[in-house]
This record gives sequence, C-alpha cells and structure tokens, in this order.
Amino acid sequence: MSAAKSLPLRKQGDFLRNRHLSFTCNKNTSIIQPHFKAIQKNHGGVHLSLDAIIIADCEVDSLSGSNPLKLNIEGRPADIQVVLNYITNNGDIPTLPEKGRNASWASAPKLNGIYLLGFLKDKNFEVALINNYFQEKDQFCRLLKENPRIVIISTTFIHSKQELRRLVDDIRTMAHDIIIIVGGPFIYSSYLIWESRGEPQYSIDEIKKDFVFQSHEEPSVDLYIISLKGETILSEALQRIKRGSPIDNLPNTARLIGDSYQFSQRIDDVSRTENFSIDWKSLPSTLFETGVIPLQASIGCTYRCAFCNFVKDGRLVHIRPLDQLLADLKAVANRGIRYVWFLDDNFRLGKRDLNVVSQRLIDEDLGISWMSFMRADTLRDVDFELLRRSGCRELQIGIESADANILRDMNKASDPELYVEVIRELLHAGINCSCYFIFGFPGETDETISRTIEFIRNLESQSLNGVLSWSIYPFILAPLSPIYGAQMRQKYGLSGYLHDWEHRTMNSKQARKQILRAFLEIENSGPIYRGDDQDLLQRLTPQQGKKFAVSRHRLAKLSLQNTLEKNQIIKAFSEVFPELG
Repeated sequence: MSAAKSLPLRKQGDFLRNRHLSFTCNKNTSIIQPHFKAIQKNHGGVHLSLDAIIIADCEVDSLSGSNPLKLNIEGRPADIQVVLNYITNNGDIPTLPEKGRNASWASAPKLNGIYLLGFLKDKNFEVALINNYFQEKDQFCRLLKENPRIVIISTTFIHSKQELRRLVDDIRTMAHDIIIIVGGPFIYSSYLIWESRGEPQYSIDEIKKDFVFQSHEEPSVDLYIISLKGETILSEALQRIKRGSPIDNLPNTARLIGDSYQFSQRIDDVSRTENFSIDWKSLPSTLFETGVIPLQASIGCTYRCAFCNFVKDGRLVHIRPLDQLLADLKAVANRGIRYVWFLDDNFRLGKRDLNVVSQRLIDEDLGISWMSFMRADTLRDVDFELLRRSGCRELQIGIESADANILRDMNKASDPELYVEVIRELLHAGINCSCYFIFGFPGETDETISRTIEFIRNLESQSLNGVLSWSIYPFILAPLSPIYGAQMRQKYGLSGYLHDWEHRTMNSKQARKQILRAFLEIENSGPIYRGDDQDLLQRLTPQQGKKFAVSRHRLAKLSLQNTLEKNQIIKAFSEVFPELG
C-alpha cells in the first residue's frame, strides 16, 4: 500500500478457510450473519466471489484548530449549497443531495483507494472500493453478500490506533472472521516508532496507546504490511490466500500471535517497485459522479520541515512526465471530470516550468479547473494570468507563520515578504488562495502570533479578484518529526507529546486559545470550507464570492457567543444573494 501523505500527526482470523462464506444483512441491527449458501457473480460462465474490499478512509476528523469553529446551520457545515437551500426555503433545509455528491473538493474520492483498486484490478483480482467506510456502510453490507475473503485497509488518513481499532471492530461486528489486511503510512510509522522504543521519548505510555505493535489493546488485524510501497506484497498476500497457501513468511509483514507480534524478514522492496499508471477507463463510474477527482503530478517531498513527520525516501521522489500527466487529464475528462485536485506536496516538486505547463493545459482545452499545493518560491517569475487561464482555480500555500525567526527554526526556507508578494499576485489574477498556519511552534509568543494575524488581515483586500481563506492548526509534537528528537527538545526546553506540550515560550493550551483569538480578530476573510460546491461558487462574481466568505465568517463568530436566530441568518446571506431574499 502506497505510503502517501500521512498526518502528524487480535484476535487471529481464520487465514485459510476451506469454505466460502456469503452473508445476509440484518437491516435493523446491521449485523452480518454467515451462512453456507454461495452467492457468486457470473463472469463469462465462471463463478467468482469478490476477492477483497478496499477501504480508503473512515471519516477521521481534521486536526485543524479552526475547523470546529466554523459556521453550522441546522447541524450541517454552512457550505454554499446549504446556505442557498436555507434562504430559498425560508429557514428550512429540505433533503439535500447525498453527502459528498456535490462538485466540491471534499467530494473527491480518495486517491489511495483509487490507486489500490486500479493496481489490484490490473493483477486480475475481483476488488471493490469503499471510499469512506462510515458514510458507506450500507454499500459495505451489500458487498459482503458477494463473498469477499479479505478487507484491505489503507491508513493514509488514519492518525491513531484508536481510530484503526474503531474501524476494525465495526467491520468485525458484520464479518467477524473475514481476513483484515492493513498497511500504509500509519503502519510504517508505527513500525519505525516500535524500532525506536529504546529512546525515552518513544517509550512513553501514550505512544503505546496511539501506535500499533505496542501490545496494548491492539486491533483485531490478521496481517500488517510494513512498507513505504507495499502493493507488490499485498498482491502476493491475496494470491496466496486464494491458493490456500501460508502467508506467515511474506516479507515486510507482521502478525499478532497471542500477546506479541511476529515480524517477518525485512527486505528492501522500495528498490524493486514498479511504476503503475491508473487505467481510468476501467474504473467504475461511481468514482466520477461528482465531477471531481484527485491526481498527482509528482510524488514525494524534498524538504525537511522541523514539524513534519512524513516518512520520506528519495527513491520515491518522482515528477510525472508532462505528456503522461496530460494523458491522465484527458482520460478523466472523458469520464466527466471537471475539477482536479492535485495532491502534490509541492506541484511537480517545484519544477520551474509552470508557464510551460499552463500553456499546454490551455492548448489542450480540457475544460478542467484545478487546485494544488505550491511553495511560494515556485511561483517566482510565473505568468499569473496564464496560470489562471490554464484552469488554476485555487492554490494551497503552507505559510505556517509570518514571523521570519519562526520560519527559520521550522526550516521552511521561505520568508513573509515573498508570501505577501505571491499571494497578492495570485489574488489579483483571480486565483483563490487557501493558506495554512501553525500556532505554537517553539519560539512562538503572543507577539509572533499577532504578527501572523496582522499578515492575514493585510491580505484581505476587497479590490482583488481572488478569495483568501485559511486554516489554523495547533502545533503537534509528532513522533518521527525532527522537532520530536532529544536534541531539539533540549534546545527549546520542549516537553510533552502530540497535542499536549510546552516549551519556554508557550504551551498547547495557550496555542489553542490563540487560534480562537485569531478566528475572532480576522474580519474580511474566512476559514476554508472544502464542502463548497464549486459549480455554485463559480457563478458568483469576485466581489460576491468575497462578500459570501466574510458574511459566513461573521455569523460563525456570532454563533460562538449566542445561538443564531433563523431571521438573523437569512438576513445576513440575503444581502449576499438579494435575488433569493
């Protein structure tokens, strides 16, 4: 399983069943009961059961400190489609499209799941994909009727052992003896933490609760794949299970035997990884229903920010050739995709050919709008008008702080003046900017945070065409990050773990209070709402878009003090959309 971006933050199953189980779903209790009637699909006269179900995500909450402060209406995030329905229906929200079915960035299926689905289909396995388990449990129940032998869990979006155990336990309530295989970045990080258990900061009780391989309330998983790129091992595991062969000697794996883990031989499987391109034509149409899809123009990151705990290997750093990238864009456009979210840590690893890429996208005229992370220094000498015409609708920029000393200590290799220059140019060109900040890194003070708040306020120009938005995260003292090491702890007087820490100038509680302070003091921009329907946003004029963001943020601040009245909400948004008032 590909170790794509991770966040900073057993009961043994029956491996080799001689019988195939099928399942009936008790609608009232959601419990799946096994019985012996084989329910199988017919493929050209050959009866095949489903080999595996892939789970890409399980609805884990964001670690952003500003996200919980955002506006909700009738228990729903105040995305533009919710707001428009509320105004149109005079304060009532009728049945909206199924969650995730609008053309929002949040509605994009997860790329880790798409990749695994395409890879295993290419190996001739019968596999199905669950994009978000807890949102799609009914679909999972239906898939269980097709006799799957295995559930595959990718941990790209799983942050802790508690989250993994919750997911595994829920699966076990419906299919108690199905084989569960887990891999991905959280598992690989857990293994590295287990290897470091002799160091004081890696032997604390909290780590045993949060990461696997610590023999402390472990999830009921049958096989872990411990690899930065374990697709080949996963494929071999599925083949062996189909043949009824043992899987206990697969390299780079672990199994819980009794109360301790059995680790297999470690090999360098990164050096023998194969390049795999997704066959978009072969994927099910459900993945393209929202018109939004994730892609990667590059893989990996060459930077070493002090707060980042992403595990990196230079052999996996790769820029996709532009012709291949354009071929993918054509393929997804042919499937009805209109929005592409490039998940690069830094678009094309910051290769300074953005004008060339923009012109190629314009020439291809695919009708696709797109978004990506970019570092500010990548945008030097860029033709911003050309970039906008290429379909670039929004850029994400990891600013972290507007204090030069904090940026230096973070090893960010950037400076606030460059951020201001680049963001103003982007907004002037009509390209939206979503900026990400971290409050509380060692050296942070009330003064440095004031500097960052003022930085945001100075960018809130109503005369520019693009919309500024932001998300603020509390500093997380994450295992495997450079700042977590003993030397850095001593340097900054830093102690603690994950969300509970302190250093010479601030502690975690103070940092969270500063996030609330920033949320309340920022006036003319608002936090990121990834659930906004992009089709609806694109119908707004630039000034209307900014007015909507500001009105939504003002209401969010009011809602933190008092319960908002229906007429109060309608009046505020009717001033943005007078034709609906």
